[in-house]
Amino acid sequence: MEVAELSTRAKGILEYYDMQSWDAFYYHLFVNHDVTDFRSFRNSGTHTEKELMNLMRNILNPDGRYNKEIERFDYEFNLLSSRAKGILKHIGISLFETFYYRIVIEKEVFDFMKEHYCSESIRTEIENFAESFCSYLGVRFPKKEHIIYFDPNNPRIPFIADYKIKKLFLSEFENLSKTTKSHLTEIGADTIHGFYTAFISANSPFNIILNEFGKSDLLELLKFRSILTDYIKSSYIL
Repeated sequence: MEVAELSTRAKGILEYYDMQSWDAFYYHLFVNHDVTDFRSFRNSGTHTEKELMNLMRNILNPDGRYNKEIERFDYEFNLLSSRAKGILKHIGISLFETFYYRIVIEKEVFDFMKEHYCSESIRTEIENFAESFCSYLGVRFPKKEHIIYFDPNNPRIPFIADYKIKKLFLSEFENLSKTTKSHLTEIGADTIHGFYTAFISANSPFNIILNEFGKSDLLELLKFRSILTDYIKSSYIL
């Protein structure tokens, strides 16, 4: 499903949240977390919720690779108490996609007890759910003591010396706005090695760094990252 095929109401919701483009969609759902679950939109209705969910999954899961995991996540999520579901919706990990991105990829650590109405029993219920699903995925549920923080001394990965990726990086870097280039230079991400370590590698502090960027600069950065990531994925085995 494409945006043009959506109902007027669904298009209106995307326009209201400024989510008509892929970069903006990605920003609100995965980075800014102000859109956390399409089922939470007021007055959207079941049909509109389904449209928006289908749109998201056509974008993020076009070949159906994660259909089994989505079905398992939805099944286990629906077994939770109403209060546990509400907390997961509020913090933005009530969908397989947001759970996978923030917990499995970004290894974000959550303190569920900070949420309103989260008792010890509800915290245990949520953590059991998260740990169980992470176990199903074959990963460890991130807790504070497990996080591997950014290490600027990590060994360079093999492709860094490749002329083509260096050339692509420099070409795209020169097209960035002065503000974005300045931000990247300040954190040592103005070289392909520095950018990869900070924004693409498995242990990158991507989400933390993004908070320092303004929205316009952030969307530009996401495009830049997407170009490099797509090239790396198409050219190298990571």
